Amino acid sequence: MPHLFIKNPSPICYPSKVDDVEFLFGVDDLIAVSVDGCKFFLSIQKRDDKYLLKYDKITRPLSSYLKRAYLAFVKLSQAQVLSSNIDGIKDKQPHKYLITIDDNLAYKDMIVEIGFGSGRHLLYQARKNPHKMVLGIEIHKPSIEQVLKRCELEGITNIRIIDYDGRLVLSKLPSNAVSNIYVHFPVPWDKKPHRRVISKYFINESIRVLQKDGILHLRTDSDNYFEYAFWEFMHLQKPHLQVYKNKDLEISSKYEDRWKKLNKNIYDIYMINDEISADIDNHFDFSLGCLDVDKITQDAYIFDEFLIHFEKVYKINDDYSLVRLTMGDFHRPEHLYIVAGPNSYYYKEPLKHALNQKTHNKLKEIMQCQK
Repeated sequence: MPHLFIKNPSPICYPSKVDDVEFLFGVDDLIAVSVDGCKFFLSIQKRDDKYLLKYDKITRPLSSYLKRAYLAFVKLSQAQVLSSNIDGIKDKQPHKYLITIDDNLAYKDMIVEIGFGSGRHLLYQARKNPHKMVLGIEIHKPSIEQVLKRCELEGITNIRIIDYDGRLVLSKLPSNAVSNIYVHFPVPWDKKPHRRVISKYFINESIRVLQKDGILHLRTDSDNYFEYAFWEFMHLQKPHLQVYKNKDLEISSKYEDRWKKLNKNIYDIYMINDEISADIDNHFDFSLGCLDVDKITQDAYIFDEFLIHFEKVYKINDDYSLVRLTMGDFHRPEHLYIVAGPNSYYYKEPLKHALNQKTHNKLKEIMQCQK
């Protein structure tokens, strides 16, 4: 984690600006910062006779923005730097094939793989289908870097990579745009089943984004995951499934090769989509208006599809407060901050999808100022 240990920082007057770094306000141990329009929080914590300056995990920015914010804070507060590990941070441009959840994902014909690991299967699909866009979703950074290097070495141009939760990425894809979704050897999460990729919501979203006759393919070595997933599929009104045991595919991952040597069973479930889905409404309104923190009467509000959990309220001044909260889908909510007052706003907006819009509307209902 990039950080500084500093000594004797002088108090900061807000708002202040150093070069292109703006310091907007401070509450408790948090410092609101904006660099080139990117807003995030720094955290300054007392440690004996020194201070630890680091980033807030909820609003983690690009490393290059973080370095500029650290240096600007030291300059503004005239602090003495005792130690630092930020020298290695460089203004590195992201790889052209590494995209974000906020980028345009409206490709007309694509293949999706969630949790591609070493990337052997992902690269195979890209070579086999040069006319399709192959979207790989993975949170393991060494795996991402490995695949991006292979793309460069082999001249593969039809791969895009997202470092994000695959369940949320699916909700951003257009309807009827995907020919195949691959979920190969997902983490079984036997002790935390709510974290599994396959769920009622995921299956329904897969049906929406899949083309007619498109396929969602689950491959697993876990007996428990297979049985769980099978019954999730069977909850559909008219499931169209093909199930196999120990079927050999045209491409095998390193992980799979290891289990085959141990004579471990491998299961496949193919869900074939028979529907044409309606387009999703891409208009989302996350404006907040006037919010009153005194309207919060309980820590958590639980609804059928989503939750709102108010974690902490910080007073900024007489008119505004900072609210830290968790909101969204009960199984995969987002951690966010809201600046609440006469003209409230999200410090960083939620991901734009239908369930977050519902959650947002309920949040406004709970906190709305009296007219």
